[in-house]
Amino acid sequence: MKWVKWPVIVTRVLLLSAAFTWPTLAAEEQQIKTQRDEPIYIESDSLSIDDTKGISTYQGSVSFRQGTASLKSDTLTIYSRNRQEIERIVAKGTPAHFEQKSADVSKNASGEALNIEYVAPKSLVVFDGQASFRQGENQFTGNRIEYDADKKVVRAGKSVAPDGKSGRVKIVIQPRSANVDSGVGSGGERATQP
Repeated sequence: MKWVKWPVIVTRVLLLSAAFTWPTLAAEEQQIKTQRDEPIYIESDSLSIDDTKGISTYQGSVSFRQGTASLKSDTLTIYSRNRQEIERIVAKGTPAHFEQKSADVSKNASGEALNIEYVAPKSLVVFDGQASFRQGENQFTGNRIEYDADKKVVRAGKSVAPDGKSGRVKIVIQPRSANVDSGVGSGGERATQP
């Protein structure tokens, strides 16, 4: 048996996990693009709209839903251009909650943080402050986590912290099912050997 140094093993485990956890599938990409054309449903205790600035603020037990994506927060602010094109959404709570359902339950995504920001042009979801993010059974926790919904990429820790110092990241990667031996990952996706 040949021994491999720890950094190599950890790198391979993380790369394999990323390959199984974040596959880019045409059907999922189409679902995201179609979802952007879905109507938005918002419920809250109160509402304030400033048409001249393109800002609408919702307060009190806010519930936001578009397609299979939802946000729950104490306050929600939507910044838009011409009241039609959303530029970003900021949700604040103790904590605020995000959920994205998929036809394949193993690809459901959810997260929570004190602040959640969605940057529409980049399809970027930023979880900031006591953040956690989960897709399927795998979980990431840290002070700041960024999720690129189009590319299915997660970044966390110092590299994405505005101060460059923000705490460590904890990751829980669940073991793959018995299907892995046959070359199929726990989410049903095909595995490739490095």
